[in-house]
Amino acid sequence: MVRLDRLFSSWLLATVSMTSICAGQLSAGEDVILTTEVLASGFVSPVGATAPKGDAERIFVLEQAGPIRIIKRGVVLPEPFLDLTSLVLSGGERGLLGLAFHPSYGENGRVFVSYNNLDGDVVLAEYAVDPGDPDKALMGSGQVLLAVPKPFTQHNGGTIAFSPLDEKLWFGLGDGGGSGDPMNNAQDTSTLLGSILRLDVNGAPPYQIPADNPFVGVAGAREEIYAYGLRNPWRFSMDRVFGNAWVGDVGQQGFEEINLIRAGDAGLNFGWRCMEGSSCTGSADCSCPLVAAVPPVLEYDHNEGCAIIGGHVYRGTDIPALEGHYFYGDFCTSKVWSVPTGGATLGAVVDRTAELSPPAGSLGFVSSFGEDGRGELLIVGYFGDIRRVLLAEPDPDCDGDGVSDIDELLAGSEFDLNGNTVPDSCELLLTSTSMIYGQPVQLDFIGAAPGQPVVWFVSLRGIGPGPCFFAGQLCLDLLPFKLTPSSRADVLLLGISSAGAMGAASLGFTLPSGGLGDGAVLAFQAVPFAGPASKKSNPIQKVVQEG
Repeated sequence: MVRLDRLFSSWLLATVSMTSICAGQLSAGEDVILTTEVLASGFVSPVGATAPKGDAERIFVLEQAGPIRIIKRGVVLPEPFLDLTSLVLSGGERGLLGLAFHPSYGENGRVFVSYNNLDGDVVLAEYAVDPGDPDKALMGSGQVLLAVPKPFTQHNGGTIAFSPLDEKLWFGLGDGGGSGDPMNNAQDTSTLLGSILRLDVNGAPPYQIPADNPFVGVAGAREEIYAYGLRNPWRFSMDRVFGNAWVGDVGQQGFEEINLIRAGDAGLNFGWRCMEGSSCTGSADCSCPLVAAVPPVLEYDHNEGCAIIGGHVYRGTDIPALEGHYFYGDFCTSKVWSVPTGGATLGAVVDRTAELSPPAGSLGFVSSFGEDGRGELLIVGYFGDIRRVLLAEPDPDCDGDGVSDIDELLAGSEFDLNGNTVPDSCELLLTSTSMIYGQPVQLDFIGAAPGQPVVWFVSLRGIGPGPCFFAGQLCLDLLPFKLTPSSRADVLLLGISSAGAMGAASLGFTLPSGGLGDGAVLAFQAVPFAGPASKKSNPIQKVVQEG
């Protein structure tokens, strides 16, 4: 075995040099970092994206003017699935509003749409897929199930979605428009406006009223209503697992809100026009606060945005760490947030805008969220892009400590003296100058901890299996050799030095003027000493040249 007190011949006298560098500070990033990929672009004012459950090949995109287009295996098909342009009054907040596939779409081919007709009414209609072409719906199959007149152009709502629990169709309607809901539609259960409807479309047409709807048998009330007191529920969604409805209700002067309808919670009143978020509006004929109003589960003021876009509870499989997190956004600012929903109360809201937006850009006015056939989250940009949310490739973490290499380098806890973005401690890199008889030589090592002892070894035979230390936990890659015929085959301890402030160490010496023979080979290896936890550098081998 090599002993650390072993002496060497005078031509291998070592000298040590050290270097130091300063680095800045940066905190570690989020545990789950997301990104987006563009599935297709060039759509004209897209307002929605969805797919039949289980369809892994297609995404259906709603354009405001009336076409429903298909992205199939990454390509936008030239012909629309269904083009309702001739039936749709489009502009401002009006146009094609919603799309939903029947839960048994694969067997019955039933497709449901909502839109503003040429009179401005909000229409719920049904179409059938072409039996001979799954990428086309039959225009002539359309049946209007419901048409709701509106007094003003705005606040149409329009989302349609099937409950995963009982296959009932939910349909969101705004208050009909006008500042402050001047006709008080949202608090009036004799009108469908300002409400979420729940319909049974599996019975006799056009639809049936579910027997457990909260206003069944209530004099003067519309029995289709399941929840009310909403201003403009532009986008809501049904949680695929629990069947809860997450309703984004666009605010007026001060607040945007997300309301929650848990499965079985029928007849909820969310307070508009008396309440906006959890604040009183001061509207006439309103008590403050409205005792019957159910407060939102999330809200923000107009310092954060001006038109909330309700999203989805993530139930895909590509990002397991975000299972049960609800995503939502804002149209005006293109911001996107997520919040965990698994506990009795919601967790902390995380601003996802920076990680989901393209570099040096924005999401282009988020108009809607969607789910593909596998439950992965989609983001619709009104400027024309359809994006899928992905788990970002993690930044390299060569030591596996949970902190990325780049964060450690910027924080100054790791160093990168050779500038290859890999922390030196993961490389343990040994280099040297040329070996020429009678000339100075310098060995350079990077990867130690500041101030750590670095032990240098040399072999006169070259690289190969070498001696082991600490019960075999550390074995050198230098071939043993004999200094004299009677000595034991071993490698030589060349010297010991201390690493500098950046973990670098150097060892300098001068080769003798001769005596090693023609074509002599010297092999070196460095070990930053840490007892049994010691690691080794790469071995290097040099041919000694004549001067």
